[in-house]
Amino acid sequence: MLVRKKVDYYPIAIVLLVFGIDLVVFLFSPSIVIPIVWAITSLYVKGWICNWNHNHQHCSFFTVSWANRLIELIMGLHTGVVGEAWVLHHTLGHHLNYLDQSKDESAWKTKSGRLMSHWEYTFKVGIMAYPTALAVGKRHPNSRNKLIQNIALSALVLGLLAWINWGRTLVIFIIPMTLLLFISVYATYYHHAGLDERDPYKATYNITDRWYNFVTCNLGYHTAHHLQCGRHWSELPQLHEEIKAKIPDRLYREPGFPIGLARKIEDSLMRLRNRYSPKSTDKQSSPETVTLECDRK
Repeated sequence: MLVRKKVDYYPIAIVLLVFGIDLVVFLFSPSIVIPIVWAITSLYVKGWICNWNHNHQHCSFFTVSWANRLIELIMGLHTGVVGEAWVLHHTLGHHLNYLDQSKDESAWKTKSGRLMSHWEYTFKVGIMAYPTALAVGKRHPNSRNKLIQNIALSALVLGLLAWINWGRTLVIFIIPMTLLLFISVYATYYHHAGLDERDPYKATYNITDRWYNFVTCNLGYHTAHHLQCGRHWSELPQLHEEIKAKIPDRLYREPGFPIGLARKIEDSLMRLRNRYSPKSTDKQSSPETVTLECDRK
């Protein structure tokens, strides 16, 4: 089977759909206005793709290398993080060193031990993302060579697109790629900042909100992810259930905007529905109701 797990069809389909729209807008827009509108409106969905790109680098979508390299090229053109960049900077760097801030490739502390501000962290880690990945690659030459090849291929594709229309290339690809690289770094600050721990169960924040984990493909189960980073994203909720007793309550967070707002609206609507729904006058539940209540428990 070409796709490793059936559940991966969902992110793959959206990645290909968004890229298809990118190309249609790039090739057929009558003016620069439509590319600008599309670039802005697609930025949030491409933010989801940042998470899926991360997951793919841990456990690839496909069982054959050519398909993985192709989807990596596309996701790199979406997110600014090309194939092997996550592997070197994140998997072979951060995941091995996140409990030691003197070594962590995504360190949230300065060398003097000061907690960085959110923006300072975003700028420093973001601007050094590729130099750091290449530095880690000195210990992993095969992966480093792949990264260099992917950078060159992405640059070649962008150069070709710019030759066709440099303005649309800038608006649809280069600016969103740059923004999303830094947005990805910005988001990772919430995973560990302030948790100077040697215990892996106390070194990571978690978000169990179902909508957040739907759009990020379970990135919220972050302690589980760090314990077994090669485990497929669809299996992380199960692993979280097995280890959640070891995770302190203070390490659970609510999702930020807009998912947090959407969740509050949903909860309010559910309360209104429950408040105004007609109450049953029957003292005894029907067999169907009893069955549903048992299933829910």
